[in-house]
Amino acid sequence: MTTRERPTIVCGLHAALAVLRHRPGAIRRVYHAASRRHELGALLKHTAALRRPYNEVAPEELEAVAGTVHHEGVVVVTDPLEYVPLPALLRALPADGVLLALDGVGNPHNVGAILRSAAWFGAAGLVLPLDDPRQAALSPAAVRVARGGAEVVPVVGVPALVPALRQLAAAGVTLVAAEAETGESPLVGPPLPRPCCLVLGAEDQGLTPAARVACSRRLSIPGTGAVESLNVSVAAGILLAGLTRDGVGSPPARSVLAAGRAGDETSPPQRRDRGPGRRGKARRRGGRA
Repeated sequence: MTTRERPTIVCGLHAALAVLRHRPGAIRRVYHAASRRHELGALLKHTAALRRPYNEVAPEELEAVAGTVHHEGVVVVTDPLEYVPLPALLRALPADGVLLALDGVGNPHNVGAILRSAAWFGAAGLVLPLDDPRQAALSPAAVRVARGGAEVVPVVGVPALVPALRQLAAAGVTLVAAEAETGESPLVGPPLPRPCCLVLGAEDQGLTPAARVACSRRLSIPGTGAVESLNVSVAAGILLAGLTRDGVGSPPARSVLAAGRAGDETSPPQRRDRGPGRRGKARRRGGRA
């Protein structure tokens, strides 16, 4: 399958405008509601300059293209938002970098919210085990909820988590398990060694035993115990705030990671994104279809 056959569907106002800021050349087509025309002026102007089409469509057509009612009035069809190979990220990882890895976080909204927090705190990347049926991938829903975070934070696709964690540890990355109540507080005491990788599990089960054993440090968030646990995306934000309290970094540039791909013998698993849905009547503007 060629790159031209595997577009990424980006829904939501903030996510769409983030494409313009971070991947302006990747835009293939824009669909939008009439009510969003003014807010999308810069995006539509740029799309026209690329000689790519943009369409003002009825709500039912926008829903069909997006594949969801949660499109916020705009859908951008882009070149694939590729997963990054782990070796490429490791070569570009800053000495003070903070990574995240997810172990069976199945809700794409949680993945998106974690990406949003990761972008805010300057995380260097997010590792997803794509052959794990429990783990949500970088879906259109996750990209929308990330509100631009998916354009900023490199997402690493690996077949399985534990071998990737071992590879991180071998490269000198401190592995930190998020625990419900048995770890250190990230809010007090000396900062943890960096680079480090925060490993988060599903809310109901936590980390798998193998992922937990792979980690050399543990963090917990102090609380009242009035409820069983925090939402995993909320926990990720608090833990990231603690891990970066001595300074906020920035993720490796996409251009650096792209240059690093050439030395990787194997490519990461690829996401199976849906293309645009059925098309009804629409008013076409901009360049050629």
